[in-house]
Amino acid sequence: MKTKLSDQTQQDSLGPEWDKLEESLHQMVGEQTPLRRKIISDIFKATIRLAKENPGSLNLKISATALKELRFSFKMFRPHRQSPKITMFGSARIAPSDPLYSLAKDFARKAVQRKYMVITGGGPGIMAAGNEGATAKGGFGLNIKLPFEQSANSFIDPERGLINYKYFFTRKLFLVKEAWAFAFFPGGFGTFDEAFEALTLLQTGKTNLVPVVFLETPNYGYWSEVIAFLNKVMLKKGLISESDRYLYKVCHSPEEALDHFDAFYKNYHSTRYVGDLVSIRIKKPVSEKTIERINHEFSDFLNAGKLQSSGPLPEEDNEPEIKDLPRLVFKWTKKDFGTLRHLIDFINENTV
Repeated sequence: MKTKLSDQTQQDSLGPEWDKLEESLHQMVGEQTPLRRKIISDIFKATIRLAKENPGSLNLKISATALKELRFSFKMFRPHRQSPKITMFGSARIAPSDPLYSLAKDFARKAVQRKYMVITGGGPGIMAAGNEGATAKGGFGLNIKLPFEQSANSFIDPERGLINYKYFFTRKLFLVKEAWAFAFFPGGFGTFDEAFEALTLLQTGKTNLVPVVFLETPNYGYWSEVIAFLNKVMLKKGLISESDRYLYKVCHSPEEALDHFDAFYKNYHSTRYVGDLVSIRIKKPVSEKTIERINHEFSDFLNAGKLQSSGPLPEEDNEPEIKDLPRLVFKWTKKDFGTLRHLIDFINENTV
């Protein structure tokens, strides 16, 4: 039986008892904007409905634990909201003597030198290499509690950088949400899961566009083989698009990977979707000649309307900290995020 969306998001009153509770709730949390008041009320309404529907103790426990993990994670990352972060993935089984460990450690060390912070899954192997290279000051460890194979590595500051999770889904949310870039090293099923989920989220626009690198030592033959499969099988059979290849890059040194990240943020800042409009926020304006070239070279992609320079859209008023950034705005059907990534690369490459 299909569940209607309205059933999932219903906002009907919970009665006069709720009205009294809601007022006490808002007094408890202090002064809030109207939007935040509504969101807080929605959280508590959902909690009350969950209790009334009696889904069983186990489901209530899952809900409570997930909410606790979300709250603590928000608290831990809040002081570093403006710090660019790279999420590193890779095998927990890589030994410190392996060249891949040295590569991951060197990558993290050089990333911190370039003012990035590093996020890992908090365990051994590639994760430990990342935290060791980043040092406790520059790294986070998002550790999953497992009965075998993984415990938090010793390179994470347990007070400021370590977050322990019971559930993979809450952990995965923050590995993705906080990332300004992804660096994938060779690994097993877990690494493949993270890599293809990240690409799926980027391909479908379910997360912010960020750069992705697949990093391995020269001639290691891991990611190069994976990409060969993507090209020879998935692309050939029409299961992915040619433009999806813009979403990732195979690299063989820390410098190559970090240069790729730096190039992505050379002028690009962020993207905001407002109805059928896309607002690309950039750090400095591009020339009219560049805009003309974009409209010509990306004409198939921009078939709903030409790209033009703009100030912030009215709906962007809730981001006052970036109100002075120039914008490039166009209409779009939100299909083909690979070409959108290609467009961002073009903007960066044609910025003086």
